[in-house]
Amino acid sequence: MNLSKIIQVGFMLFMSLLAVGSLGAWISSDPSPPPPVGEFQGIVAGPENAGLVGAKINLRHIASGKNIRVVSGNRGLYRAAGLAPGVYEFRIELEGFEPKALTNINIAAGETRTVDIKLDVATIHNIVTVTGALPKASLEAAETRESSARDIGEALADIDGVAKVRKGGIANDVALRGFASKDLNVLIDGQRIYGACPNQMDPALFHADFAEVDRVEISKGPFDIKNQGGLGGLIDILTRRPQAGFHANLVASGGSFGYINPTATASFGADSFSALAGYSYRRSGPYRDGAGKRFTDYANFRSGLADSDAFRVGTVWAKLSASPRSNHLLRLSYAHQESDHILYPYLQMDALYDDSDRANLDYQVEGGETLKFVRLQGYFTDVRHRMTDDFRTSSFNLARSYSMGTTAKTRTFGGKVEASFKNFLIGVEAFRRGWNATTELGGSGYQTQYSIPNVTTDTFGLYGTYDWSIANRLELVAGARIDTTRSAADSAKANTSLTYAYNSTQRTSARDTYPSASVSLTYRISTAVKITGNLGSMVRVPDARERYFGLRRMGSDWVGNPELEPSRNTGGDLTLSVRSGGLSLESSVYLNFVADFITVQNQKKVNAVAGVMNTAARSYQNVDARMFGTDLNLAYTITPRMSLSGGFSYVQGIQAPIPEKEIFSRNLAEIPPLWSKIGLRYDDGFLMAEVEGQFVAAQTRVNADLREEKTPGYGIANAKIGANFKGLALRLGLDNIFNNDYVQYLSFQRDPFRNGVRVKEPGTTLFLGLTYRF
Repeated sequence: MNLSKIIQVGFMLFMSLLAVGSLGAWISSDPSPPPPVGEFQGIVAGPENAGLVGAKINLRHIASGKNIRVVSGNRGLYRAAGLAPGVYEFRIELEGFEPKALTNINIAAGETRTVDIKLDVATIHNIVTVTGALPKASLEAAETRESSARDIGEALADIDGVAKVRKGGIANDVALRGFASKDLNVLIDGQRIYGACPNQMDPALFHADFAEVDRVEISKGPFDIKNQGGLGGLIDILTRRPQAGFHANLVASGGSFGYINPTATASFGADSFSALAGYSYRRSGPYRDGAGKRFTDYANFRSGLADSDAFRVGTVWAKLSASPRSNHLLRLSYAHQESDHILYPYLQMDALYDDSDRANLDYQVEGGETLKFVRLQGYFTDVRHRMTDDFRTSSFNLARSYSMGTTAKTRTFGGKVEASFKNFLIGVEAFRRGWNATTELGGSGYQTQYSIPNVTTDTFGLYGTYDWSIANRLELVAGARIDTTRSAADSAKANTSLTYAYNSTQRTSARDTYPSASVSLTYRISTAVKITGNLGSMVRVPDARERYFGLRRMGSDWVGNPELEPSRNTGGDLTLSVRSGGLSLESSVYLNFVADFITVQNQKKVNAVAGVMNTAARSYQNVDARMFGTDLNLAYTITPRMSLSGGFSYVQGIQAPIPEKEIFSRNLAEIPPLWSKIGLRYDDGFLMAEVEGQFVAAQTRVNADLREEKTPGYGIANAKIGANFKGLALRLGLDNIFNNDYVQYLSFQRDPFRNGVRVKEPGTTLFLGLTYRF
């Protein structure tokens, strides 16, 4: 028996023993007749009411001095049963959050009492707290430390409504309720950051490191008024802040396929000054799928690349904050990431480098009852990318080391000013994004083509929100904004001959002015049940690639469409939230009408132009579309130490065919199939164990216009165990325990440099992490 099989059998035996032992303890703790005891239950939540997993809750019975310890499970639920009547004191602790104490909490014999606990982020200064009414899910730092995911995009795929796009060993892209990342806003501490690659090799999520992250908040739907352009939602990455005193985190993690990820973070905090710094390095070889093949075996990689690095990523970051006056806070932060040798079997080229810089400054002033706060933010993000086919057989025997290559850069300057007056929040947002890409093809004599011709996009917007408690059980939050956006390509570099040949236009600039609005109404039917309805209308302006891309190729060109209209999503969702006993359930249904949705199309040449020899190109077209579906997330505390969790999501996307534009399919591209998961977790504060099953249905609703293929369904099992002792934490995980061989539907091939390979998921994958905190 090989090592992999031994590990698998050991995992299953250990998990079975835990489950049987815990079940036996549960049964034996319920004698008949029951004694006159009480029970506490509730949820431990952090900012934006996100449930926190792994919070240690110590309950001290004042009369006897007896201590009972429980740990919050999935979605932050906890339960303490079999308690003697009397007065209790609570002490709650979780790394990254301020410890909290609750005193004089009384419970009577036979009573079940709900005590919800709200924890604040552990930081020196937290004078401004901005909350919203958006329907949110979250990924907490404690969950990322237990994950075998290589990046944030891969980790988010465990949340209902989120699906990932696999391109290789790292840099996973995501879709949210069917909306691709181009239709989402991705922020890092409020900073806008974009990938530079025209093929989305380096999605925005890739440019933040796990070790930086405090939590990731996901807002679903067209309801985010504070940030322009979130057609389908918002992914907001919030990074760690310094805590009081001196602290350090040292992490050594690694796993299958040569994966290593050492990180170190240190911080110091005092009343008037604090600082934090960190470093992370990630490296891996190509993973093997369930059939035992490396992902480099499927694409046209050179033979010497089979066992090379699949990626190398190093990230360094630092933060400083100071309080120059009472109720004033100045914060500065900077992060630099260097990535190289990133293999993408999904495409015909690989990244020689994907580098980024992020700088952020914000100043906050706390006010009084009328003017609650004023906040000013300014930021700068810069991403640089180079991709070629140096590592592929297509580059043999050529004048250069590659037959195709692209160098791309994108840079964003922006900022906000916000002020809160009682129930009103008003703000101004402004930012400029510059995007430039050049491409050289061996078949064209390596002539430089300005595939993205130095396009600048300037946006200025005004917004406001109002929060109104109409009645004891009814709350209304409404908001609106108006934006103006101007995009312009360098007319000396733009390939206007291509745009005229295929789209009958030579425009190199556009201005769009548009309003957006949303309203949210929450009604609390009882203390256990509430219903939230959201309506919103949000606009996304076509980006530089969609309007101004130009690339002449052999066989088929690739060209933007300067006449594209902005996309407007008018949608709503209805969410039922239930908290009863140890049960937490949240279920949503949603419907989105997207006018002028931007899709890829096959465009025939309509005008004869000298030098444009092909008769067809890939381009972009507006279509009207609908997306509708449902999400569900539940958690249930079976015993004080064991909890059950589950998730479900389904989305369907339909478009209106335009036969004269070669759009025949009624199915939108890149719509994920039905997804579900169920998990069982044991946690006593020292020992943790969890088993999980994920099940994905076959996807048969495909877009044949864009060469999508039907995908079989699959199911996988994952497991993890861990132990905590003072400042030490050990985590051991095993994904795809039974080594299933499968592919996710969203490995659909994107132009212009598709490879024709559907990238399979990893086979059995081991993950080990050791953390020391002080």
